[in-house]
Amino acid sequence: MTPIWHDGPLCHLDWDGRSAVAWSVAETGPLAAGLDGDARAIRHGLARSLIGRLAVGTVAVRLTRTTAGAPVVTAPEGWHLSLSSRGEHCLIGVAREPIAVDREVVDDHAPLWDMLTSTEADDLRRLHSSSQPREWLRRWTIKEAHAKLIGDPRRIRPEAIETIVRDPVNAVARFEGTSHCWSRSTGDAIETVALWSR
Repeated sequence: MTPIWHDGPLCHLDWDGRSAVAWSVAETGPLAAGLDGDARAIRHGLARSLIGRLAVGTVAVRLTRTTAGAPVVTAPEGWHLSLSSRGEHCLIGVAREPIAVDREVVDDHAPLWDMLTSTEADDLRRLHSSSQPREWLRRWTIKEAHAKLIGDPRRIRPEAIETIVRDPVNAVARFEGTSHCWSRSTGDAIETVALWSR
């Protein structure tokens, strides 16, 4: 099921009651006003707001972290959370199934070829050189989201994850399972959501 991308206040979120939600929000903007603490505390406050909006009737939203540092929803039960922060924005993914998100700020740096499979590198080399940095960054967000979905991204070499880009939005990642990934460009960043393929 395609995730719902959302920007802006949660009161404008049109949720179908089933789909994963990816909320891109400024950590220092008006939607974070009133949240105290460091950047991590602000991200957690925003995540609690999103979960509270989706889990109607929930009295309290509680979060903890795994030993690898990933956020976990301990209350209400049955919800999954992923966070990614780059620049002044964070991407918050919430679903009723395991979800992972990644957000990277667009730059003009050349691709890091050693982090790609040989097939991925061949695909990128077929593109015009001006398109390669952005497409490499998209592949990187797919790899990062997939690694987070597995649960311990630091142990996985990026070149071990194979990405297959199907179109400007849809892709698949494979390593210890297969995920379906959706990406979008916000102009200044690439954002990706990963869910296990069924």
